[in-house]
Amino acid sequence: MACYISIMSMKKICYWVLLGALVTPWPMVGTTAYAENNPSRQGFLAKPGVRNAPQVSLQQAINIALSQNGGRLLSAQSKNGQGQRHHIRLLLDGGRVLTVVVDDRGRVQKSR
Repeated sequence: MACYISIMSMKKICYWVLLGALVTPWPMVGTTAYAENNPSRQGFLAKPGVRNAPQVSLQQAINIALSQNGGRLLSAQSKNGQGQRHHIRLLLDGGRVLTVVVDDRGRVQKSR
C-alpha cells in the first residue's frame, strides 16, 4: 500500500512539473507579441540586423566631408550595402578630386 501512495505522489509531482514547464513561457510570448505590435515598445526588442543608432543623412555626410577636407562639392550619392554609405566627391584646390566615404554613423571610412 505504501508503494502505491508513493507512485501516485510521483505521478502528481511529474504532472505539476510538466504543466508548469508548459505554462510558464506563455506570458513571455504575450509580452513579445505586444511589443512587436506596439511602436512605443519596439525599442525593447533586439532584432538581428537592426541598428538603433541614428543614421546620418546625405546632407549631414556632405557637411562632414566639407568640414574635414574643404573644397567644393562635385557629387554626392548614398549607397546601401552593409549599412548605408555616402560617397562624396570634392574638388580641392589645385584641381585634385577627392572621394570621401561616410558611413551611417558619421565616420569617414576612406578618402582617396
